[in-house]
Amino acid sequence: MGQRIFEIEHQPGEQFVLRFRPYALCWLPEETRSHIFGARKEMLLALRSIIDRAIERVEEREKSEAKSRTNIEIE
Repeated sequence: MGQRIFEIEHQPGEQFVLRFRPYALCWLPEETRSHIFGARKEMLLALRSIIDRAIERVEEREKSEAKSRTNIEIE
């Protein structure tokens, strides 16, 4: 039996994971490879967007905590 081009991993209630073997990409048509690499870039851009939003939320929380603090002088 030959090597598989890709494998799919799935457990009930979880995500699907599709893995392409590196050697398999050379067998795929150029258009297909282009779509795969484009999708990879889009996933990285989406991840960047998620990280940027998480940073914004932390910064917003820090600002609101700084505003809610008051200095009390104790004699």
